[in-house]
Amino acid sequence: MSSYTYAESFTRTHARRLAGRVTTDLRQSHVLYGSPSSSRLAEYRSELEELLADGYVDKYQFGFKRDGMVVWSLRYTVGPDGALTGGAGGVPTGVSVAQASWFTFLSYSYTWDLLSDSAKAAVKKKLPFVRGTGSLPSDAHGYWEKDRTYAAGGVGVQRAVFRSWS
Repeated sequence: MSSYTYAESFTRTHARRLAGRVTTDLRQSHVLYGSPSSSRLAEYRSELEELLADGYVDKYQFGFKRDGMVVWSLRYTVGPDGALTGGAGGVPTGVSVAQASWFTFLSYSYTWDLLSDSAKAAVKKKLPFVRGTGSLPSDAHGYWEKDRTYAAGGVGVQRAVFRSWS
């Protein structure tokens, strides 16, 4: 887990801009692969915006999995300065997702871990849906390639795309 502090100039508008970049990739996944549903796009954006605004995100990942292994995935890592690295566009094309299922996974930051249980509950009440607990699918059959970085208001996010060895 990382810990970061935001520049004084970072605002909710900047968080909205960064969340919008991720939502662009989510939308492209919807167009190419049918998931996530179009009705969930605004919910994912709202969740990410809310959590980015207060520094509660370490990593955000989505894609498809089959038999407990990643088929394709994009992962966004919030940098030590609060930066989100990665860029919109570039969702892998032509990957077979037959019999695969859609997933999203969010890892909370050290800042989140420092919150009291009641403070965490208050933040979660603002979110559009409740996330369960779980684990990521295996990515041992490939590698991650960093490809884009996004920044707004002194905060950045780095994106990596999963590439299968096969």
